[in-house]
Amino acid sequence: MAIPTIEFTKQDAKTPSSRTLRKVRSAMERDGAVAFANLFPLPLLKRLRAEVLRRHASGELHARGLVRDIAGRYAAVVPFEGPFLDPRFYADPKLRAMLAGLLGEDYRISSLETVIAMPGAYRQHQHIDAPIRFDRSVGGKKIVFRGDLSGLPPYAVTLCVPLCDVTEENGPTAIWRGSHRAALRARPPGEREIARRFPVEHMKGPLGRSFFFDYRTFHGGMPNHTAQPRPVLMFVFTRSWFRDPNTADVFPRLLVSKRSLARIPARHRELFHLAPASRRALWAAGKKR
Repeated sequence: MAIPTIEFTKQDAKTPSSRTLRKVRSAMERDGAVAFANLFPLPLLKRLRAEVLRRHASGELHARGLVRDIAGRYAAVVPFEGPFLDPRFYADPKLRAMLAGLLGEDYRISSLETVIAMPGAYRQHQHIDAPIRFDRSVGGKKIVFRGDLSGLPPYAVTLCVPLCDVTEENGPTAIWRGSHRAALRARPPGEREIARRFPVEHMKGPLGRSFFFDYRTFHGGMPNHTAQPRPVLMFVFTRSWFRDPNTADVFPRLLVSKRSLARIPARHRELFHLAPASRRALWAAGKKR
């Protein structure tokens, strides 16, 4: 059984049906992933692609936004500017309804990155993005919580938005279906066990196809054998209390200026509460009462 692909109807445009929401929840529980055929309009995706490729070609992403290099691909934080401030991107009604069903009504945007697989990028190692660990250190000894946490609902979800057609040649994301259920064991499984127990699926498709995956789902990028870079957006949403340890050394991890934040409709600003621009300064240096 493949990861299901949801195709939204005209009736789903503003409020997805309860049937659609059940499909999304069921797929995430079973597979740790679900795909969408038409979540965003193609003109918007083309504007986002043009902006990412402009910043890539100019070297700006490397100079100002580089986070890490991964097997010949690089990840860089993208600011909420230009087309990224379009509410159809960060607050599409279908997207909001699905995330509320997975993460609760008070979910937040955690980060927005682009990952660009350069020509010649090789196979990325199989990994999960951020499991929750309930470990303690007592007297220099690590004590691991050995209870079964596999039934926990998701606490973070990544929306992967490819900005081009994705084929086997230019580096699809591999998803090991159902592997999120094994990620919270006291001793996480190794790569061979995951490959043996869980079927792998390569997330291919034309521009317009996107997909969710649970933060605990094992995944990895495949090689880019073409002469063109393969850009995708990795849009992370979390429960309001969760902080991603992967971006602990990146500041700001959610990049929106005060000027851009002021342009976001008031009803959507709570999504950006993890951004420094949404906080007011306390105990400002040199300020006198």
